Amino acid sequence: MLIEAQAVAKRYGRDWVLKNLDFCLARGETVALVGPNGVGKTTLLRVLAGLVRPTSGTIKIHGRAGFLANPPAFHRHFSGTENLLFSLRLDGLVPDRTQIHQALDQVGLPHDKPLLSYSSGMRKRLAMARLRLQCPDIWLLDEPEATLDSQGRNLLESLVQEARGIGGVVIATHDQTWLSRMDRVVQLRPV
Repeated sequence: MLIEAQAVAKRYGRDWVLKNLDFCLARGETVALVGPNGVGKTTLLRVLAGLVRPTSGTIKIHGRAGFLANPPAFHRHFSGTENLLFSLRLDGLVPDRTQIHQALDQVGLPHDKPLLSYSSGMRKRLAMARLRLQCPDIWLLDEPEATLDSQGRNLLESLVQEARGIGGVVIATHDQTWLSRMDRVVQLRPV
């Protein structure tokens, strides 16, 4: 198992977002998290990524987790190359400019265009390039298809298949077309 979570709960003030949730992810598995807005899909991903502490419960992560937020965060005055160099250094990785340029080419982005001129879909593509360069075992994707055109969605699908071969993937989505591509669908309900 890549992820083993038992009795996970998260509360903000008096409001419970997650309560007594068990979740697991096996190597080679893709799992979709579905449910209405506010049910805790993003919170669960952030807890699994280690960005938010659960109020209670236990989580065991076997491997390195990477998180693609919606919307992704970048420095708007940096170029795509500069954003990736900066992000990888923050992760303790030694970035190679050639690899970064190849990753940008793969997602169809220019190397030196400032992020200020990027569309939302281009920012999502940059986030995919960043995640790929981070080489996580576990890909945690929060509505990754949002703002992507058909070419971007095809690219995302191929990256998810690649990630599945390396480790496992958890996708929070409202897009029903993803469900048929998943090994398992987890329906979250309001607490």
